[in-house]
Amino acid sequence: MDNFNDISSSTNKLDEIKKIIFGEEIRTYNGEIENLRKTIESYRTEISVKIDEVKIELLKSIESVESRLLDKVLSAQNALRQDLEQHRRNAVNKNTLGNIFEDISKTLAQ
Repeated sequence: MDNFNDISSSTNKLDEIKKIIFGEEIRTYNGEIENLRKTIESYRTEISVKIDEVKIELLKSIESVESRLLDKVLSAQNALRQDLEQHRRNAVNKNTLGNIFEDISKTLAQ
């Protein structure tokens, strides 16, 4: 409870100091300060809304980039698979190659 009294006492002392420094114009200054506080709060709210909007747009952009990148990776994988399969089909196994060389050598030997 003493802590509350200390705060209350400090606030009263601060109010008294304001009256001494600013005199009766303190009401005007307090009004202007209150208007500034409201303006600042309004700007803070506006900025917060804009930050949220930008955040949403950034997340959408990131998702779009991820999707396009995934599509390109999958497309590249499919193309690689097709190329490998084509090479497998075109490849000659060792036995077939040996038979071809054998046939060539027999033909040359005749």
